Amino acid sequence: MKTISIRDCDLIRLNGRFDHEQPHFPLMWSSASAEMKVEGSHLEVQVECSYTSMAPYLSFTVDGVRCQNLVPQKGRHWYPIFLNLSKGPHIVRIAKETQPFGGDSEAFVSLIAIRTNGCLLPLDKPKMKIEFIGDSITSGEGCKGPRAFMEWVPMVFSSSDTYAKMTADALNARYQVISQSGWGVLGAWDNNPSGSIPKVYTKICGPVTAQNAQGDYDFSFAPDKIVIALGTNDAGAIGSPAYTDPATGTTYKLTDSQEDMQKLTDGCLSFIHLLLEKNPGAQLYWIVFYDKGPVHDAILAAVNTARSEGIDIRFSVPLTLEGMTGCQMGSRAHPGIKAHQKISKALVKLIKEK
Repeated sequence: MKTISIRDCDLIRLNGRFDHEQPHFPLMWSSASAEMKVEGSHLEVQVECSYTSMAPYLSFTVDGVRCQNLVPQKGRHWYPIFLNLSKGPHIVRIAKETQPFGGDSEAFVSLIAIRTNGCLLPLDKPKMKIEFIGDSITSGEGCKGPRAFMEWVPMVFSSSDTYAKMTADALNARYQVISQSGWGVLGAWDNNPSGSIPKVYTKICGPVTAQNAQGDYDFSFAPDKIVIALGTNDAGAIGSPAYTDPATGTTYKLTDSQEDMQKLTDGCLSFIHLLLEKNPGAQLYWIVFYDKGPVHDAILAAVNTARSEGIDIRFSVPLTLEGMTGCQMGSRAHPGIKAHQKISKALVKLIKEK
């Protein structure tokens, strides 16, 4: 058996933002993963994990078969990925199924090493790189579980069943995800202004404080395409009570007034400019899940302004949350796998048109 460091092997593809100054490979955002092509009959991975309440879930996929979904034990342990298979080669993906949970300061999971009785081979080169930016839908909340299940726990998340993974697979793309449940453009669903994806976009992993997540990201991924799926929680904030900052006493409340919707348009346009500043040359796609309403109109106005400035950006409504059928629903009133398939199909078509 041969032991190979995951961080130090050029034949292992690491996906997802992390701090390069740290040892090993910390899986921070949803869908962070290590991919490899293994010629051998036995493969194990060493994982280090800790948490208090919000356990990170991992999945092991071999040749397209998701063979395991598990919560790693606390501490550092070895886990079998496959045993007694044919020599292969086998395509393996070790992925984080859950999003970062800022409410649990102890939560982290890192990949240390693999050991195998075979060897690693070069992976095929992907056709493009895509970055997906979103909220709970992009994180895969509700992809697992029946419609009646409404508890907010890590086990309802399944990043491998999202439109992001499906779209990347269909386009033979390498991808990474920046998403957080409840967060939006200007703030969170409960009007908390700190729940803003644009505010943390330049950080390695803004929602958490462990593992130097608040450090500045180096933007080394350099995506060819960026898909933004934000706005659902800004719409939710309109119907939610005001948020009062316990530290300052300041109250925040988003309304559907013309003034507030102009703030949303300005916020979206500012984020578009930031995306292109950090990722020059990327093609942008902003998708929303409402086909009408003030938030839909505010985001569309930002996209149209960006297009008038010569920015390459498209706008689409691949699925409406109000129009989801029963079979498309997952748990926690979120899109299920069939809904994600519909979103992906529309998005793949949109990207191929370019």
